[in-house]
Amino acid sequence: MRNGWKIGLSCAVLLLGGAVGYVLWNDAQAPIDAERILANSKLNGRTFKGEVVPVYADNHTLHAYLMEEHSVPLAAISFGFDKAGTAYEPKEGVALLMESVLLDGAGRFSRKELRETMNEKGIKLSVSAGNDRLTFSLSFVKKFEKDALEILKAVLYDAHFDKEDIELARRQLAMLRQQQKESPQYQLNQLIDETFYGQHPYAKDGIPDDTVLAKVSAQDMRDYLKQFMAKDTLSIGIAGDMDKAESEAFLTQVFAGLNDKSKGTELPEFKPDWKAKKAVEVSDISAQSLVMLKSLGVPRLDADFYPLLVADYILGGAGLSSRLSLAVRENEGLTYGIYSFLSSDDSGDYWQIYFSTTPDNTERILELLNQEYGKFYQNGLTEQELEVAKSSLLSSFNLRFSSVSVIAEMLEQMQVQKLGIDFLKNRQEQVQAVTLEQVNDAIRRRLPKTLKEGNGARLFEIVGGAGKSK
Repeated sequence: MRNGWKIGLSCAVLLLGGAVGYVLWNDAQAPIDAERILANSKLNGRTFKGEVVPVYADNHTLHAYLMEEHSVPLAAISFGFDKAGTAYEPKEGVALLMESVLLDGAGRFSRKELRETMNEKGIKLSVSAGNDRLTFSLSFVKKFEKDALEILKAVLYDAHFDKEDIELARRQLAMLRQQQKESPQYQLNQLIDETFYGQHPYAKDGIPDDTVLAKVSAQDMRDYLKQFMAKDTLSIGIAGDMDKAESEAFLTQVFAGLNDKSKGTELPEFKPDWKAKKAVEVSDISAQSLVMLKSLGVPRLDADFYPLLVADYILGGAGLSSRLSLAVRENEGLTYGIYSFLSSDDSGDYWQIYFSTTPDNTERILELLNQEYGKFYQNGLTEQELEVAKSSLLSSFNLRFSSVSVIAEMLEQMQVQKLGIDFLKNRQEQVQAVTLEQVNDAIRRRLPKTLKEGNGARLFEIVGGAGKSK
């Protein structure tokens, strides 16, 4: 909730500008007419060979995927560590507070000097502690590669964690925590955390309270980085103006100093209760009600993943043209949007539907949702729907190659999700190969027979307007 490829590769990767988000499953956003955009673009017909090669260093203890592109003098490195997110931290609040102060000075750079140097030389560095992983993103102009290398090494191995920066971060997080409480979406997330995840580490607050953060010290953060940043849990993607030899040298210089083994351990096993009744909470900060329906999904490498990706696209993943949107939004005007999507994390694999509406319309939408889903489950897709979905999923995938930073992140995620070095080629082939029989069979075998609560689906609702109309 917090909250998401040199080996036989011959796919053509589109050169595109802008910042288009990338996920390896459908992301529930409104669909993009990729074919029309490309046809009208100056980039129409311009492609490069997206060859991905493996790179090894430090006696094969370091491994990365590399996609070279020398048309512009830019390079990007995306990397992260498994079992190093907030659900795995040895002390609550350590990962979040570390994320907040890690770039506030390191090595010979003060906080001001670090930010000025990065700004002047076009170096971008970010860090994020999610539930499962600790991730970093670095991009730089090739001319300033040495500067980017120095900054990254300083941040990873010699962050200052000055007292005044830690205190400032605590105050900023306290303010953000208070602001989040005024968000109905935050309330929905909290409701799910508390009633779905229960005592599992995923149920921890996104931002711990002041007393928890006050117990986190600079040494706690240093220990956390040293223990959880390790070679055995590291995945790296490199894209742009770097060749194989340069990439090998970069890996050695930056990552050879990490420990061989991480201190991260497995999370407790999580077994969701799919028969529990609807979880409801009344809100006095919004006139809208927010509803999330959660059900069991499929693992990313499961044989049914692509058939269900297509099925989900037709039901709710296609945005305004999906079955759910047509039934609820277009025909009856009951919501601005209703979406479905597949997701995976270390706790499990899920299929989810989300919408917001006025409290008076919630039950009507749920009625329409169940009616539409009943037809979807019993009758499946049509051949025309299948071809439209496959065409859109194939075309829109190319739009995700929007920058070297996005490509580097993609290469990293290919390793994290164990998709293989030939994923860019295979993904399109696997979508194209999906048949109507496979989709309709997967729907009946893998999705719940009904979306009514207590029958394989969980319902969570924040009732707006202080629940007056409920």
